[in-house]
This record gives sequence, structure tokens and C-alpha cells, in this order.
Amino acid sequence: MNARTTTARALAAGILATTAAFGFAGSAQAVSLAGCTATPYAPVFSGFNAAGNKVLRYTVRIVCAGGRTITVHQQSREADPWPNPDDTVGSTTFSRAFPAAGVQIVNIYRPLPNTEWGNEEMYQRIRIRVTSSNGVVSAWSGWDNSGVRSFSN
Repeated sequence: MNARTTTARALAAGILATTAAFGFAGSAQAVSLAGCTATPYAPVFSGFNAAGNKVLRYTVRIVCAGGRTITVHQQSREADPWPNPDDTVGSTTFSRAFPAAGVQIVNIYRPLPNTEWGNEEMYQRIRIRVTSSNGVVSAWSGWDNSGVRSFSN
């Protein structure tokens, strides 16, 4: 095998690996409402807990105009093929105040569940509501999903 063939194969393998990693993970879908935008990101491996189980980090990026308080309802989920419904494996609701316009990053840590044989296909979904400085509270937005990532137990 010559250097040209080796280089071409290495380049093709790199492109395939990059496409698989980004294509499967998918892109985050942001949800915007009343001067705030929240973006859920695909979970990432974050280490092990004291029991030796894998822990995933679920990140939510929040951008708000000043004078807003955002409430985020977050669910960690395991994707299943149709016709099986996806499994909710954790849920939390939190609020963040924005006296001035800004960006906040919220990280939620949860152990990787064991819901099936093989890998767990994990993602998160969020919905938001916003309270303005004059006390007006929006309705909840619809749900928006992060990309999906596969993790082995």
C-alpha cells in the first residue's frame, strides 16, 4: 500500500467517524419564549459515581433579556424504537433569574440507567416558562429535544 492510498483511507475513515458522531448525536433544538432562549445539549459522559456507575451530564444553556426569570422543566430520557414509548429516567424543574441580560449554563448529573439489553440511547427534553419583572407569567412552551447519544453500560 502506498502513501497516497493510506492517506485516502485515513481521510475517509476520519470523515466517516466524524459524520457518525455528529450525525447520530443530532443538533440541539432551542426553545424561545418571552425574551428567553434555552438550548438542551446531548448528554455527555462525566465520570463514575461512588457505586461505580457511569454518570451523564445534561447541559442546558439559557440566554435571557434583563428583568426575566425562567423556569425550566427538564427530563432525561432513553430513546426506544417505535412502537415503544421513550423512558423518562429523571426529571427536575429549576428557575434562574436574570436581573440583567445574560447567559447561564446549568448542568444536571444523573447515573446512566439500565433499561434494556445493549446500549442506552440518551437525550434530554426541556420546556420553559418565563416570568417578567412586572409579574406576568407565560404558559409553558412545547417540549424541545437535544440530540441523542448512545452509551454502553
